[in-house]
Amino acid sequence: MMTQLMFRLFLCSAVLFGFASGLSAGDAEKLTVAVLVCEENDEDLYEAFKNLPVLITDLGKENNWDVHILTSKKFAEFPDAGILDKADVLVFSARRIGLPKEQMQKVKKYVKDSGKGLVAIRTASHGFSPRNLPANCEAWREFDRDVLGGSYSGHGKNEIGSEIENAEELKDSPLLKGVAPAKWHSQASVYFNAKNAEGSTVYQYVSSVEKQKMPLTWTRMYNKTRVAYTSLGHKTDYAVPAYKTLIRNLVEWAGEKH
Repeated sequence: MMTQLMFRLFLCSAVLFGFASGLSAGDAEKLTVAVLVCEENDEDLYEAFKNLPVLITDLGKENNWDVHILTSKKFAEFPDAGILDKADVLVFSARRIGLPKEQMQKVKKYVKDSGKGLVAIRTASHGFSPRNLPANCEAWREFDRDVLGGSYSGHGKNEIGSEIENAEELKDSPLLKGVAPAKWHSQASVYFNAKNAEGSTVYQYVSSVEKQKMPLTWTRMYNKTRVAYTSLGHKTDYAVPAYKTLIRNLVEWAGEKH
Protein backbone atom coordinates (compact mmCIF):
# COMPACT_ATOMS: atom_id res chain seq x y z
CA MET A 1 0.00 0.00 0.00
CA MET A 2 2.73 2.42 0.98
CA THR A 3 4.67 1.49 -2.14
CA GLN A 4 1.68 2.28 -4.38
CA LEU A 5 1.14 5.63 -2.63
CA MET A 6 4.78 6.61 -3.01
CA PHE A 7 4.70 5.64 -6.67
CA ARG A 8 1.64 7.82 -7.30
CA LEU A 9 3.22 10.75 -5.51
CA PHE A 10 6.37 10.30 -7.57
CA LEU A 11 4.35 10.14 -10.79
CA CYS A 12 2.38 13.30 -9.97
CA SER A 13 5.57 15.13 -9.03
CA ALA A 14 7.22 14.11 -12.29
CA VAL A 15 4.23 15.32 -14.35
CA LEU A 16 4.06 18.64 -12.51
CA PHE A 17 7.82 19.15 -12.78
CA GLY A 18 7.76 18.40 -16.47
CA PHE A 19 4.87 20.82 -17.02
CA ALA A 20 6.64 23.60 -15.13
CA SER A 21 9.88 22.93 -16.98
CA GLY A 22 8.04 23.16 -20.27
CA LEU A 23 6.66 26.56 -19.37
CA SER A 24 10.09 27.81 -18.35
CA ALA A 25 11.67 26.53 -21.55
CA GLY A 26 8.93 28.17 -23.60
CA ASP A 27 9.42 31.49 -21.85
CA ALA A 28 13.18 31.24 -22.29
CA GLU A 29 12.81 30.62 -26.03
CA LYS A 30 10.51 33.60 -26.60
CA LEU A 31 12.33 36.27 -28.59
CA THR A 32 12.39 39.73 -26.99
CA VAL A 33 12.35 42.37 -29.73
CA ALA A 34 12.82 46.10 -29.04
CA VAL A 35 11.91 48.60 -31.75
CA LEU A 36 13.66 51.97 -31.68
CA VAL A 37 11.87 54.37 -34.04
CA CYS A 38 11.79 58.15 -34.20
CA GLU A 39 8.94 60.38 -35.32
CA GLU A 40 9.81 62.45 -38.38
CA ASN A 41 7.45 65.37 -38.75
CA ASP A 42 9.11 66.48 -41.99
CA GLU A 43 9.25 63.08 -43.67
CA ASP A 44 6.41 61.51 -45.66
CA LEU A 45 8.28 58.97 -47.80
CA TYR A 46 8.76 56.33 -45.11
CA GLU A 47 6.34 56.89 -42.23
CA ALA A 48 8.32 54.32 -40.26
CA PHE A 49 7.01 55.89 -37.06
CA LYS A 50 3.56 54.65 -38.04
CA ASN A 51 4.33 51.55 -40.08
CA LEU A 52 7.22 49.80 -38.35
CA PRO A 53 5.60 49.36 -34.90
CA VAL A 54 2.50 47.88 -36.56
CA LEU A 55 4.56 45.47 -38.67
CA ILE A 56 6.74 44.24 -35.80
CA THR A 57 3.76 43.95 -33.46
CA ASP A 58 1.88 41.86 -36.03
CA LEU A 59 4.94 39.70 -36.69
CA GLY A 60 5.36 39.32 -32.94
CA LYS A 61 1.86 37.91 -32.59
CA GLU A 62 2.44 35.51 -35.47
CA ASN A 63 5.86 34.34 -34.26
CA ASN A 64 5.50 34.51 -30.46
CA TRP A 65 7.86 37.46 -29.95
CA ASP A 66 7.82 39.70 -26.89
CA VAL A 67 7.71 43.11 -28.60
CA HIS A 68 8.53 46.47 -27.02
CA ILE A 69 8.06 49.68 -29.02
CA LEU A 70 10.27 52.66 -28.08
CA THR A 71 9.31 55.88 -29.86
CA SER A 72 10.38 59.48 -29.46
CA LYS A 73 10.85 62.84 -31.12
CA LYS A 74 14.04 63.68 -32.99
CA PHE A 75 16.40 64.69 -30.18
CA ALA A 76 14.49 63.45 -27.14
CA GLU A 77 15.00 60.46 -24.90
CA PHE A 78 13.37 57.17 -25.77
CA PRO A 79 11.23 56.07 -22.80
CA ASP A 80 11.79 52.59 -21.35
CA ALA A 81 15.24 52.26 -22.94
CA GLY A 82 16.11 49.90 -20.11
CA ILE A 83 14.44 47.16 -22.17
CA LEU A 84 17.71 47.02 -24.13
CA ASP A 85 19.19 45.16 -21.18
CA LYS A 86 17.03 42.13 -21.93
CA ALA A 87 16.30 42.52 -25.64
CA ASP A 88 17.47 39.75 -27.98
CA VAL A 89 17.03 41.93 -31.06
CA LEU A 90 17.00 45.69 -31.58
CA VAL A 91 15.11 46.88 -34.69
CA PHE A 92 16.22 50.42 -35.53
CA SER A 93 14.79 52.99 -37.93
CA ALA A 94 15.46 56.71 -37.66
CA ARG A 95 16.83 59.51 -39.83
CA ARG A 96 19.59 61.90 -38.76
CA ILE A 97 18.91 61.96 -35.04
CA GLY A 98 21.09 62.41 -31.99
CA LEU A 99 20.38 61.06 -28.54
CA PRO A 100 21.02 62.46 -25.06
CA LYS A 101 24.54 61.31 -24.21
CA GLU A 102 23.59 58.84 -21.48
CA GLN A 103 21.04 57.17 -23.73
CA MET A 104 23.43 57.00 -26.67
CA GLN A 105 25.83 55.14 -24.42
CA LYS A 106 23.08 52.58 -23.72
CA VAL A 107 22.59 52.03 -27.43
CA LYS A 108 26.33 51.79 -28.06
CA LYS A 109 26.74 49.31 -25.24
CA TYR A 110 23.99 47.12 -26.67
CA VAL A 111 25.41 47.22 -30.20
CA LYS A 112 29.06 46.85 -29.26
CA ASP A 113 29.00 44.56 -26.24
CA SER A 114 25.75 42.60 -25.95
CA GLY A 115 26.51 39.97 -28.55
CA LYS A 116 22.81 39.95 -29.49
CA GLY A 117 21.04 41.10 -32.66
CA LEU A 118 20.50 44.32 -34.62
CA VAL A 119 18.17 44.84 -37.59
CA ALA A 120 18.58 48.26 -39.22
CA ILE A 121 16.10 49.59 -41.79
CA ARG A 122 16.62 52.08 -44.61
CA THR A 123 17.41 55.50 -43.07
CA ALA A 124 19.23 53.77 -40.19
CA SER A 125 22.33 54.03 -42.39
CA HIS A 126 22.41 57.73 -41.53
CA GLY A 127 20.22 57.36 -38.47
CA PHE A 128 22.75 58.83 -36.05
CA SER A 129 24.21 61.47 -38.40
CA PRO A 130 22.27 64.69 -37.70
CA ARG A 131 23.13 67.83 -39.63
CA ASN A 132 22.58 69.99 -36.55
CA LEU A 133 23.28 68.47 -33.15
CA PRO A 134 21.99 69.97 -29.89
CA ALA A 135 24.65 70.45 -27.23
CA ASN A 136 23.12 67.86 -24.90
CA CYS A 137 23.01 65.16 -27.57
CA GLU A 138 25.52 62.81 -29.15
CA ALA A 139 25.85 61.54 -32.73
CA TRP A 140 27.32 58.27 -34.02
CA ARG A 141 28.42 59.13 -37.53
CA GLU A 142 30.51 55.98 -37.98
CA PHE A 143 27.48 53.74 -37.36
CA ASP A 144 26.94 52.91 -41.04
CA ARG A 145 30.57 52.19 -41.85
CA ASP A 146 31.64 50.48 -38.64
CA VAL A 147 28.49 48.66 -37.49
CA LEU A 148 26.30 48.13 -40.55
CA GLY A 149 29.25 47.69 -42.88
CA GLY A 150 27.66 50.00 -45.45
CA SER A 151 28.83 52.91 -47.55
CA TYR A 152 25.73 55.10 -47.90
CA SER A 153 26.44 58.12 -50.12
CA GLY A 154 22.98 59.37 -51.04
CA HIS A 155 19.95 58.15 -52.93
CA GLY A 156 18.35 58.26 -56.35
CA LYS A 157 15.28 60.07 -57.57
CA ASN A 158 12.19 59.23 -55.55
CA GLU A 159 9.88 59.23 -58.57
CA ILE A 160 11.87 56.46 -60.31
CA GLY A 161 11.71 53.78 -57.65
CA SER A 162 13.92 50.70 -57.85
CA GLU A 163 14.11 47.07 -58.94
CA ILE A 164 14.60 44.50 -56.18
CA GLU A 165 16.28 41.16 -56.84
CA ASN A 166 17.08 38.24 -54.53
CA ALA A 167 20.60 36.86 -54.77
CA GLU A 168 20.22 33.78 -56.98
CA GLU A 169 23.10 31.94 -55.33
CA LEU A 170 21.40 32.30 -51.90
CA LYS A 171 17.82 31.52 -52.95
CA ASP A 172 17.66 28.52 -50.58
CA SER A 173 18.92 30.49 -47.57
CA PRO A 174 16.63 30.74 -44.52
CA LEU A 175 16.88 34.52 -44.83
CA LEU A 176 15.15 34.39 -48.22
CA LYS A 177 12.62 31.71 -47.29
CA GLY A 178 9.20 32.88 -48.45
CA VAL A 179 10.59 36.16 -49.82
CA ALA A 180 8.72 36.10 -53.11
CA PRO A 181 8.61 37.07 -55.84
CA ALA A 182 12.37 37.01 -56.28
CA LYS A 183 12.13 40.20 -58.35
CA TRP A 184 9.78 43.12 -57.79
CA HIS A 185 9.50 46.89 -58.13
CA SER A 186 9.64 49.14 -55.08
CA GLN A 187 8.69 52.80 -54.98
CA ALA A 188 11.75 53.32 -52.77
CA SER A 189 14.57 55.24 -54.41
CA VAL A 190 17.91 53.49 -54.74
CA TYR A 191 20.23 53.93 -51.77
CA PHE A 192 23.79 54.21 -53.03
CA ASN A 193 25.92 51.62 -51.23
CA ALA A 194 28.76 50.91 -53.61
CA LYS A 195 30.42 48.32 -51.41
CA ASN A 196 30.10 46.49 -48.11
CA ALA A 197 32.57 45.79 -45.36
CA GLU A 198 34.55 42.58 -45.64
CA GLY A 199 32.63 39.63 -44.25
CA SER A 200 29.19 40.85 -45.33
CA THR A 201 26.77 38.46 -47.05
CA VAL A 202 24.47 40.15 -49.58
CA TYR A 203 21.00 38.59 -49.95
CA GLN A 204 19.30 41.17 -52.16
CA TYR A 205 20.38 43.69 -54.77
CA VAL A 206 18.81 46.91 -56.02
CA SER A 207 19.07 48.71 -59.34
CA SER A 208 17.36 51.41 -61.40
CA VAL A 209 17.83 53.34 -64.64
CA GLU A 210 20.15 55.60 -62.63
CA LYS A 211 22.42 52.97 -61.11
CA GLN A 212 23.63 49.47 -61.83
CA LYS A 213 23.05 46.67 -59.34
CA MET A 214 24.34 47.28 -55.82
CA PRO A 215 23.78 45.76 -52.37
CA LEU A 216 20.33 46.19 -50.82
CA THR A 217 20.05 43.66 -47.96
CA TRP A 218 22.96 42.08 -46.13
CA THR A 219 24.14 40.56 -42.87
CA ARG A 220 27.43 40.61 -41.02
CA MET A 221 28.99 40.23 -37.59
CA TYR A 222 30.05 43.29 -35.60
CA ASN A 223 32.13 42.05 -32.71
CA LYS A 224 29.75 39.31 -31.48
CA THR A 225 26.57 41.11 -32.57
CA ARG A 226 24.55 39.75 -35.49
CA VAL A 227 23.80 42.70 -37.79
CA ALA A 228 21.25 42.80 -40.61
CA TYR A 229 20.50 45.80 -42.82
CA THR A 230 18.10 46.53 -45.68
CA SER A 231 17.57 49.80 -47.52
CA LEU A 232 13.98 48.80 -48.24
CA GLY A 233 11.46 50.63 -46.07
CA HIS A 234 9.47 53.03 -48.25
CA LYS A 235 5.96 53.50 -46.83
CA THR A 236 4.52 51.43 -49.70
CA ASP A 237 6.92 48.54 -48.98
CA TYR A 238 4.99 47.79 -45.80
CA ALA A 239 2.09 46.47 -47.88
CA VAL A 240 4.34 44.10 -49.86
CA PRO A 241 4.36 40.48 -48.57
CA ALA A 242 7.97 39.99 -49.70
CA TYR A 243 9.07 42.88 -47.48
CA LYS A 244 7.10 41.67 -44.46
CA THR A 245 8.58 38.19 -44.81
CA LEU A 246 12.07 39.59 -45.22
CA ILE A 247 11.83 41.59 -41.99
CA ARG A 248 10.55 38.52 -40.14
CA ASN A 249 13.47 36.46 -41.43
CA LEU A 250 16.02 39.14 -40.52
CA VAL A 251 14.67 39.44 -36.98
CA GLU A 252 14.66 35.66 -36.52
CA TRP A 253 18.23 35.42 -37.82
CA ALA A 254 19.45 38.30 -35.64
CA GLY A 255 17.84 36.67 -32.60
CA GLU A 256 19.51 33.30 -32.99
CA LYS A 257 21.47 32.25 -29.91
CA HIS A 258 25.18 31.92 -30.54
